[in-house]
Amino acid sequence: MRFGHVFLAILIATSLSSIPTHGNAQTVLARVLDGEDSRPVFGALAYLVDSEGTVLKRALTDQLGRALFVGLQAGAFRVRVEMIGKATVETDLFQVAAGATATQDVRLESSAIVLEGLRVEAEGGRCRVRPSQGLGVADLWDEARKALSAAAFTDREAIYRYRTVSYTRDLALDAKTIQREEERTGTKLFDSKPAEDLIENGFVQKDGDGQVYFAPDADVLLSDPFLDSHCFRFTAGQGEAEGLVGLGFEPANGRNRNVDISGTLWLDGQTFELRWLQYNYENLDPDINSSEVGGHVKFQRLPNGTWIVPEWWIQMPRIGVFYDTSGRSRMRITAYRRTGGRVMQVREAGAAGRTIVEAQTGTIEGVVLDSLGTEPLAGARVGMVGSNQTVFTDANGQFVIRGLTGGRYQISISHSSVEEVGFRPPPIIEEVVEGQVTGVQFRMPAKSDVVFEACRDESQEDGSAAVLGQVVDQRGRALPGATVSLTWERFRATLGGVPQQADVLGLQAVADADGYYRICGVPENQLLTIRGGFDGTETAGDTIRVREESGARVHRVEIRSNG
Repeated sequence: MRFGHVFLAILIATSLSSIPTHGNAQTVLARVLDGEDSRPVFGALAYLVDSEGTVLKRALTDQLGRALFVGLQAGAFRVRVEMIGKATVETDLFQVAAGATATQDVRLESSAIVLEGLRVEAEGGRCRVRPSQGLGVADLWDEARKALSAAAFTDREAIYRYRTVSYTRDLALDAKTIQREEERTGTKLFDSKPAEDLIENGFVQKDGDGQVYFAPDADVLLSDPFLDSHCFRFTAGQGEAEGLVGLGFEPANGRNRNVDISGTLWLDGQTFELRWLQYNYENLDPDINSSEVGGHVKFQRLPNGTWIVPEWWIQMPRIGVFYDTSGRSRMRITAYRRTGGRVMQVREAGAAGRTIVEAQTGTIEGVVLDSLGTEPLAGARVGMVGSNQTVFTDANGQFVIRGLTGGRYQISISHSSVEEVGFRPPPIIEEVVEGQVTGVQFRMPAKSDVVFEACRDESQEDGSAAVLGQVVDQRGRALPGATVSLTWERFRATLGGVPQQADVLGLQAVADADGYYRICGVPENQLLTIRGGFDGTETAGDTIRVREESGARVHRVEIRSNG
């Protein structure tokens, strides 16, 4: 199967080092100042519109707060200016005579979003197509839209040249990783198909014998076809998104014909600056549907006020064919392919363009061992808290994470053996120095120790065990708050020691925020019936047994919706 890839790039920046002279051409010069301290506003997006409200030209303000519009016909215009965290301002209509230059001063005032209003809307549970003004979700979308609009402008104008490191990682289901990297230079990071094409034909399209996975760029997210076919809702940040506010989006009701996307635009909870986009594919074939298929884009504000995308990736399934017991061919995921990149250098376009940012990076190298510290642990997942960068240990238990800026990092290390019982070792903290390698050694707890600690504080009889696992839907997504019940029969002996009557006993647990449950005090070597329930749906029940020698049983509960 062949794969293609496209990524969402959002880069908010430009620099006008001087105001050129254009003879007798009509010109408009906008000067944008902060409404509180009158300082020039750098990086605001200015629009020149005509008397009918049609946008004629766009420009980003320079370090002196200037935006220049040249080559105009004489006529009447307005200047509209917007920036993240500021209220959008539009001037009164003004005239530009033949051969004249008109100057417009614009002051931007701060604009606050009331989070309480967003939370109230979230409690209502509604997902709104084109949320109307006056709603908190509309305000949140307006902040995201400002960043996307500036991104689209920067991309179209080809203001920068980028030196990037691109990589392709083949992630096998057994967590073994093969990685290939290459360096490239260009004025565009990637391209996307037009929004009309993606909405009409899907975000996954056939290409010969294979399929191509597409992601949205800024133009797609801003387009009328996308906004008319997707609804938005407020999402509170948790985990790595703690302190952020999310603008979640999903296909509107009735859109289930083509492969579409759902996801979240995450914004800073104080400044409302865009931080990252996460998205997944909807309506994939059930045999290859997985929450692992999707993409992630990170955003970073530079000291000079510009914005770049320092990291991005898209993860696609690799598909194999197998035959079921009746001889019918079925598709299944055999591995994942993650393709992405990191920006190492940003330069102004042109032969003499100066360097805007040059990445100076550090490296973390380490080894993950078993609980005794004697054997390497292959397939352990290693990542940085707050980052999308994830690697897996090789057959020697070793891993490398490159391209890190200096600072303190929380390194999250886990493994499927402990993840399946809902345990994640607390992150370790390491200092990274640019240009240097930081070494890490980590011992992974044994699953038996994890289970013992999980039930330490619960009263248990001798000969009792534990049942642990995760509750998921048919797509493998966690179901927080789902209930899990265990029942078994205990017979009471009567005449001649022959069981005549059985009592039904049971225990119950509620899944945590990640869908994990734990039931302690379960009898060993006893036939158990386990059922899961969520949102009015209950499973028929599976039969399991906890062997005496194991002391615990891991069981994944899958709840399929009635719809």
